[in-house]
Amino acid sequence: MMNDNLIKTKKLGKKPKDFLPSLRQALLNLPNTKKIIAVVVIILGLGFLSYGYFNNIIHFINLGIGLILIGWVVLAFSYEKYLKYDISSSVFNDYMDLIGKLIKSLDIKTSGVVIPPRENLKNGCIFLPLNENFKINFGLLDDRVLFVNSDNKNEMGIMFSPLGKGFINILKKYGDGEYIDEVRAQDNIEEYLNYSLNLFQIGDDVNVNFEDDTGNITISYKINDNNVCKRFQKENLCKKCPCPVCGFIILSLAKSLNSILKIEEITEDNKNIIIKLTVMDNS
Repeated sequence: MMNDNLIKTKKLGKKPKDFLPSLRQALLNLPNTKKIIAVVVIILGLGFLSYGYFNNIIHFINLGIGLILIGWVVLAFSYEKYLKYDISSSVFNDYMDLIGKLIKSLDIKTSGVVIPPRENLKNGCIFLPLNENFKINFGLLDDRVLFVNSDNKNEMGIMFSPLGKGFINILKKYGDGEYIDEVRAQDNIEEYLNYSLNLFQIGDDVNVNFEDDTGNITISYKINDNNVCKRFQKENLCKKCPCPVCGFIILSLAKSLNSILKIEEITEDNKNIIIKLTVMDNS
């Protein structure tokens, strides 16, 4: 048993440069290089076209036209990522509009409870109880459930798929699929979160503070783009259904601790995010 733990610890101690190399390559994006190549190809095409035209060489004319067309196609596709970003951003906004309206229509005042993956919850979930004095009945929770109904009003609520699960799924797909499941919360979670946020270029400087004997956890980090934060703060959604970045951080911590985490508070000030959590009894 001791040798197995030693092997795991060594595995988790990988340097960032050696961690998830295939993901790093998959996320590599070079739009500026594409644009330079496209411009060079178009210039070459114009050169061949001009030379062929003035010297009456049909092959050079055709070659020039072909290169110009190829250059324009490459140039057009260099902007593909912006189109994808706009589409994904619009879909995300629509999703959050739906969640926001649902929360407001049910007049939910409670904070979100992040539950790590379980038998009936493949990716875990965020549970929003209808009452402050709530009780979680795992027999009622399922990936197919939205409204949790029960004869006991303290067990009622709504549940969402955590927005941060997408980042974890990408890390599993391109990197070490078991890494987050093996992370020891107090030893490696900061390294894992810092590396992941830097990898996705969405934030850095993660600090996780475990308060002894209280069950309270405080996480701070710096986010690169706080536009979503401002909207969530304005609509008071952060502690009910956190954005993908905070969602990823909280869900990762819940997985590494194998514990249910109640969101007490999420605040943002000049791109500095502070998340306050309470570890709950899993029973």
